[in-house]
Amino acid sequence: MGWYPSAQPAAGPFAEPAAPPRRGVPGLSRLAKPAGAAGWTRVWRGRSTLMNALLFGVAPVTLAAVIVAAFLIVSPGKGSASSLGFKAGPAPGTQQLTASAMATPSQSPSASPSAHKKKHPRATPSGSLGAKTATRPGTSTKATLKPAHKVTPHNLGLPNFAGYCQHIGHRTAELVASNAYGWRCTLNPSIVLKTVSVCAWTYHLSTSRVIDVSTNYSDPNAWQCWRINRDLGTLDVARYCVAAGHGTSKLVANNAYGWQCTSPAAAVDTTAACNLLYHVTDAVSRFAVFSSPYSWQCWN
Repeated sequence: MGWYPSAQPAAGPFAEPAAPPRRGVPGLSRLAKPAGAAGWTRVWRGRSTLMNALLFGVAPVTLAAVIVAAFLIVSPGKGSASSLGFKAGPAPGTQQLTASAMATPSQSPSASPSAHKKKHPRATPSGSLGAKTATRPGTSTKATLKPAHKVTPHNLGLPNFAGYCQHIGHRTAELVASNAYGWRCTLNPSIVLKTVSVCAWTYHLSTSRVIDVSTNYSDPNAWQCWRINRDLGTLDVARYCVAAGHGTSKLVANNAYGWQCTSPAAAVDTTAACNLLYHVTDAVSRFAVFSSPYSWQCWN
């Protein structure tokens, strides 16, 4: 049985080994625990500015970057915009971009390159120049048609049958019957001449401005050329006799001269009948076909 001392000897083989000295950490070696203090107290004086910048500037940022990188590597896809609550909308179309550009006003007059350019009037197509007329201020722009020149119906004279036949190359005119329809051109006597065409050529008028009137069917020289304006309409002999207080109408012959009124019994004055029925004072009456009692016309 050996003997052991009650306390660890300070020297010898059983002495307590000496504790190695602690190495100081740069910048932290000045931390000390003064006698009588309750805990450690940081001593800042003596640390360099570079050390402060490294500890409190670069070190936290580097640590945060390492943590974020580790998070992205461990959980791929969870750091995307969708996991953070963001939702991407559809890309704007061409029409939306155009509408936005049109709806956005310029910030200043100089924002548009054409803002300071002088505006020129729009060119007018040449085809529409004739459709527009210049108007004075305050006047109506509605186009007004100039009324046709109205004339008082009057007798121009006889038709020139011989001159008309020579004009169309048929030498001259001749009579083949002793009535209003007896005139022919010599080179083709089978063709009945249209007296209205002869009147128009004789007096240099269109056929719409002249009519041929026979005052006596039995006389081939009783033709007249009348300058007129318009066709009033047909002559209603029955209505005329009643309106004039001459009883009723009566047809006594089957031709243009066959009409009579019954009270008193007399031939109908066709010119007076046209004036009364159409409320004019310068009417011209004519028959178109002598053999038809219903071919009477009123002109003015």
